[in-house]
Amino acid sequence: MNEEKAVDKITLEVIDFIQKVIINEIGCLIYPNGNSGKEIQEQVSPFIKFLPIISSIEFLGACYDQFSFIEEGHSEDRFNVALKRLFKKEYLPFSKADNKFYFYEKLRCAMVHQLRPAKGIMFTTRFESKKDKTEHLKEDEKGNLILVLEDFYDDLIKSSKKIIDQFKNKKITNKKGEQAFIDIISY
Repeated sequence: MNEEKAVDKITLEVIDFIQKVIINEIGCLIYPNGNSGKEIQEQVSPFIKFLPIISSIEFLGACYDQFSFIEEGHSEDRFNVALKRLFKKEYLPFSKADNKFYFYEKLRCAMVHQLRPAKGIMFTTRFESKKDKTEHLKEDEKGNLILVLEDFYDDLIKSSKKIIDQFKNKKITNKKGEQAFIDIISY
């Protein structure tokens, strides 16, 4: 007779989700083997690693509003709110619809719906960027905006920690930080 092992579920509140999933789990994708950005190394499958970063931006923006996380029709506002309130000032121009690299349309929507950024946005890694002499959030000689995976993720981490602090210091008062958000299986 086979006994099935009981599955333990853990419910994560929003703050714990940000810590465990955005900071820790996505961090393991970007910086495998605990590298945490100290060493520049070649990335395995770097292109697809941009997608969870982009999705996380919209999620962080959703933490600010009064709507349910699953309520539709708020994606653009949420994505832009995160860029404006959480990311460093260099991201601000990309939160404006008249910008030629408007991130909501050219990055978020393009990646979510077509699994590629719109023309003019190029993905790279620190390893490649160092070789190519390109920089994160700067245009290359052809006028393409360069996004460096590790730099983009590091900025996401800073933004994630900033929103956690805002929840803990009661600067965000909508109580979303304390909401049960997701059930995960305990390993």
